[in-house]
Amino acid sequence: MPAASRRRSPRRADASAVGAARDARRRALAPKRLRSAGLFASLLPALALVFASAVPATAQEPCSGVTVVVDFGSLASDPATGCAADPADGLDALVQAGFSVTEVAAIRGMVCRIDELPATDCGGAPPADRYWSYWRAEAGDAEWTYSAVGGAFATPDAGDLEGWAFGDGASPPAISPADAAAPAADADAESDTGGSLTWLVAVAALAVIAGLVIWRLRRDRRA
Repeated sequence: MPAASRRRSPRRADASAVGAARDARRRALAPKRLRSAGLFASLLPALALVFASAVPATAQEPCSGVTVVVDFGSLASDPATGCAADPADGLDALVQAGFSVTEVAAIRGMVCRIDELPATDCGGAPPADRYWSYWRAEAGDAEWTYSAVGGAFATPDAGDLEGWAFGDGASPPAISPADAAAPAADADAESDTGGSLTWLVAVAALAVIAGLVIWRLRRDRRA
């Protein structure tokens, strides 16, 4: 066969050159695409954090039983509240609401410590200026009423409020009965408002991240 017939045709040579150039371009773009994928992967934790914060917190459920308020006075900074589903008496309401109770050994029904406070011996009656006073209220009451009976002898009903305040017995819990019964409704409103705003922020963040990734990929293709 003549030597000239063994030579590649110009068309085949051009096709080979185009294929080689395409392969070279792909190899050149591969690191950039990897960098873009890496950028997206690095943004995933931030995106997950945004969506985690966008999930609205569960609102406090209304108390269908007995609302219990404990004002620690000088023993702690803030009063605490809880809900007792179906307490047998005032002390049981404390326990059902999530508080631990220690009675005075010599006086049945008299509370010595709530949540291990104060750190004192419970053998006898506490001092008159440092004891747990017991207060009660019914649904709709504006003020607390000092209880005439001890917690072990009280019979709270659904909708009632029980209050305990540490001090000299002159002041009821700092949270009024109305405020103690109201937080559930307030929590619902705050959860709805805060949840909607946070979801808007999350959607905006997602749009920014998606736009950044798309821009990066298009820039790499043009390079």
